[in-house]
Amino acid sequence: MSAANRLTTCLLGSLLLGMGCAPTRPIEGVWRPGFGEDPDRIPGPMKNFGPFDSYTNAILAACPLILSKPNATVGYLQDLNPELAKRVATEYCAWLYYTPEHRYEMSMLTDLSKLDDLVTHKKSCLLPTFVNDPSYERGELKYIFALHNHPFGSVISDPDMAFIEEMASIHEWVIKTKNNGEILLSIIAFFSMSKDPALATCDGFYQYVPATRAMVLWTQTQGRWKQEVLEPAVWQKQKRARQLQLRNVP
Repeated sequence: MSAANRLTTCLLGSLLLGMGCAPTRPIEGVWRPGFGEDPDRIPGPMKNFGPFDSYTNAILAACPLILSKPNATVGYLQDLNPELAKRVATEYCAWLYYTPEHRYEMSMLTDLSKLDDLVTHKKSCLLPTFVNDPSYERGELKYIFALHNHPFGSVISDPDMAFIEEMASIHEWVIKTKNNGEILLSIIAFFSMSKDPALATCDGFYQYVPATRAMVLWTQTQGRWKQEVLEPAVWQKQKRARQLQLRNVP
């Protein structure tokens, strides 16, 4: 199902069931399409965020911003109340994109999820295919990274991988930039290991690159970043362990 159809299904379901696919309380920087808006074009750029000359700086700024949103990380709840953690955990997603000015911007965030998540408590975030930035004509933007958070700090999921591979059939796999050379389209999942609900630290992120099928783990310790390319057996094992843990939640 295309991203547009998934969003339309979510919005239609919210009308039929009398409930939203996500909390209705407005959250700063979070977009939920209203009547008459194109659900497959998320607004951009995010206010008070960019632009950035380096995609690295843009990622490092996006990580704490996304993790600061309500229930973007629920590690502090996992031991105290795993059922509550599973129920309230929320994913937020956005596009990091490259402009004709050779700079990097981020779209607004969205927290719309699949309609099934209301019943299963699985977590997802439906990122529209395109960004609607009024400063540029359609087709001028280059899509770099699909950004989102994983509330439990888990590895990138099969649906995440399927999504970015679908996007690779629409957007360019390799983006040529003026200052940073070639960048491969990929999906990123930020996580925090903090047990303090008021302080969600940016401890790292997983990155999956469709062009190379590589899964990369980036971790931060005292401001220093470490890169680790994960073998398929490693990240598949991590996914199975997380799935088992969620199934065992009472």
